Amino acid sequence: MTTLVVNKYHIPVKNLDKVFWPEEGFTKADLMKYYAAVWPLLKPHLTDRPVSLVRYPEGITGNFFYQKDVPDPPVWVQTHPIESDERTINYALINNAETLIWSINLGCIEVHPWLSRAGSLDYPTYIIFDLDPMPPASFSDAVQIALYVKILLDELKLQAFPKISGATGIHIYLPIQSRYSYKKTSTFVKRIGEVIIKAFPKLATNERKIANRAGKVYIDHLQNLRGKTIASVYSVRPFPGAPVSVPLRWEELSDAHPGMYNLQNAPQRFEKLSDLFMPLLYLEQTLPDKFLK
Repeated sequence: MTTLVVNKYHIPVKNLDKVFWPEEGFTKADLMKYYAAVWPLLKPHLTDRPVSLVRYPEGITGNFFYQKDVPDPPVWVQTHPIESDERTINYALINNAETLIWSINLGCIEVHPWLSRAGSLDYPTYIIFDLDPMPPASFSDAVQIALYVKILLDELKLQAFPKISGATGIHIYLPIQSRYSYKKTSTFVKRIGEVIIKAFPKLATNERKIANRAGKVYIDHLQNLRGKTIASVYSVRPFPGAPVSVPLRWEELSDAHPGMYNLQNAPQRFEKLSDLFMPLLYLEQTLPDKFLK
């Protein structure tokens, strides 16, 4: 057992030499070093958002499990109680670097925040278009759909911001006023998705059955439901190569590929460009009523 001093707290950590990515040799210590470097960018995107802990204690090739409830946290970990199925779940809030290090010590590789904040759980601050290409559809197919999403949102005078998911797809974030219910935001994505499917019937789908999505880009409007989480911007992903979910400028999307940034090279990009997702922290856009019904 080792103790890390973060701010005024002595945080016990163990197995820092545990290899989380066998092919690359990246360890738990490498993961902590990455998150320590990007914490100033990551912090405002996590503050006051409940998180689901996805734990990989043996690294990406081992078993993993989800943990929502944190019943007896250390003093530096803030929690927020949420009623669910007649019981109270104490979700962790990653409001400080100490909590982030604590979560990594538990084996958390990626960070999964809610779309809303603790003070207004029923009202998300952004909408997510989760574009997932289903083989034999490719990442370039997802790019084509993403660029059409931008065209549609531009027509509605709405600004949105893309990132590579760090897996196979693309996430597009649309910051909104925190007054729309999850039902309305999910409906908004569904309605926009219907327009896309009409324009690209052979390439886009909102089919619930996985078998019916083959060869198309799945537009997952259900990602915009209360309690759903998605890999945060700047989150490392538990896949070979240690890819990172990185925000892009729209003009970069056509030349992008899923694993282009990882925990080694991503910090250099962030140092150069700072936070391309900063507008999510202050943009409060109004949604057109015709897409909310």
